[in-house]
Amino acid sequence: MINYIIKYGFIFIFMSAWAILCIYKYRKWDHKRKNCTKQLFVEVKEILEKKTARGGMVYKPIFITTDGENNIIDTAFYSSLVSFEIGQQLTLLINPQNPKDFLYENDSYNKGIIVDVLCCCLPFVFILGIFLTFAFS
Repeated sequence: MINYIIKYGFIFIFMSAWAILCIYKYRKWDHKRKNCTKQLFVEVKEILEKKTARGGMVYKPIFITTDGENNIIDTAFYSSLVSFEIGQQLTLLINPQNPKDFLYENDSYNKGIIVDVLCCCLPFVFILGIFLTFAFS
């Protein structure tokens, strides 16, 4: 009896934490989508390179607005999955109140969304595996 309480209690706690994480991540991106409305045309000025602990490289693009006034630095580091070329022109959707808060108009560059979706989906596979293990044991 106590084993079932512990097993199902663990599953309940894990599922609750997972659901809270997914809701938080959804609200974060929903908030960004609502607030990042102003289009800004930028050009990739420079790409900072950083070596990871595993020996790989990650990249951080630095943008300059087309009028040459402001530099915008992306807060995320990108692997080779997302590549930027120096001189490449992009359109950003920025938050007018906070220009450091922006999205790329082209969703393929919004890597954070993909990572957050995976963070919400992968635990589901883990939960399903636990559920099936307990259901057939």
